[in-house]
Amino acid sequence: MKNFGFVHVTMLIILAGCSWGTTAFGAGHTAKEVPSDFDRLTILLQQPNSLSAATPDWLELGVEHRTRYETFSQSFTRGTAGSNQQIHQRTRLLLGIKNIWDPVRFTFEVADFRTPVADRGQDHNPIFVNHLDIFQLHLDLVSQNIFGTGTSSKLEIGRVVMDFGQGRLVAGHRFGSFTPTFDGVQLTLGGHKSDAWGLRAFVTRPVQRHSVSPDWSSPVSYFSGIAITSKHIPWANSEAYYFQLNEGSNLQQRRLSTLGFRLFALPVRERWDYEIESTYQIGEVAQTNHFAHRHHGEMGYSLGTDWPLRFVYLFDYASGDPNPNKNFDFLFAKRRVEYGPTGILGIIFPSNILSPVGFRSTLQPIPTVVWMVSYRTFWLADGRGPYVGSGLQDPTGGAGTFLGHMFDTSVNWAPQAGYFRHTIFEAGFTHFLKGSYFDRVPQSPGTADVNYVYTMATLTF
Repeated sequence: MKNFGFVHVTMLIILAGCSWGTTAFGAGHTAKEVPSDFDRLTILLQQPNSLSAATPDWLELGVEHRTRYETFSQSFTRGTAGSNQQIHQRTRLLLGIKNIWDPVRFTFEVADFRTPVADRGQDHNPIFVNHLDIFQLHLDLVSQNIFGTGTSSKLEIGRVVMDFGQGRLVAGHRFGSFTPTFDGVQLTLGGHKSDAWGLRAFVTRPVQRHSVSPDWSSPVSYFSGIAITSKHIPWANSEAYYFQLNEGSNLQQRRLSTLGFRLFALPVRERWDYEIESTYQIGEVAQTNHFAHRHHGEMGYSLGTDWPLRFVYLFDYASGDPNPNKNFDFLFAKRRVEYGPTGILGIIFPSNILSPVGFRSTLQPIPTVVWMVSYRTFWLADGRGPYVGSGLQDPTGGAGTFLGHMFDTSVNWAPQAGYFRHTIFEAGFTHFLKGSYFDRVPQSPGTADVNYVYTMATLTF
């Protein structure tokens, strides 16, 4: 079981790579990019006021700097009390070369993460700090007509950032400071908006992040997988995936096989849409047998008003167990959209959690402004298991399961004109009304509610 996914995905990529020479490129042909939604910076490269607009056609160049101030009033973790604050700065530079050596492309990205203000030692924590390191460095073979089928394709070799589905297992983080990176090989076939199907397969080593020294992948840790998507039925788009993680004894000792599927209909004005995703895990964690599962569901409706308005009902369940090694492992996921802000907050993790009541709405009163409001309630799936991310646990189950209510709102403004045409502003507020669990759990940080505020400005060129 440990090597099944790794071996089969390796064979798939080797076979695809050996067949690449059969792809023909006509004179003057420019291979189109295989689309990917994980990285907003690559999208900005295509904007008319970006640096790439002023560079030669073969050179892509983008710079992004983000500064965020965030603070919360009361703690929600074991053995801590009071408030916390941080100023977090993220600077990224992306360089790409295309159209010169086609079908060969080149991508290079460096990033720098700093916390000039940090109350609780975040300035030494690799989750928040990573001084000038390489996040992407890969050569690509790109085609829009592999094997004469008219299917787009891309083979990436090097250090990559990956994003699958809605990012509930593997994602390049947008709000959070931590973005997982991987050293290895990734193959993408299809997946364009006009394609009815897509396939992605990869064999990699997860990169271990260090605050001030270079990031390197572990020689005893492997992460591989495959995902297949289908859009043949508009009201039932589908995705199936399999991921295999094998870690050495110096890490978390995870040997997990993760298998799942997703069904969804894309949002359309004046129509209902939905999404269902179920994921199952088997394997070992720290030499303990592991079986866990997670389920997400949502139902949405987009109004046909002049101001785009959308409502969504949300449901989440992730299994739990008194043994922390048996809780659902969310691998390299992002959490902002469904579980509130991360950064120094991160109140909810998708493990040992039940949220049967949740609502989110988005309103776009003008093209440059988006307002989001959400409300969710949270329980522990197993009252004897840990409240993941907080360090709290009552093995007897006597503290109950009700964690509380979360209200979350944010406003995003991208002026796209004048002095601020390169700037995106965002502000948000989150209120976590603690439930009865905090009244009785050992080493409780207190029952006072949590108020979190952030302001953020992102400059892009």
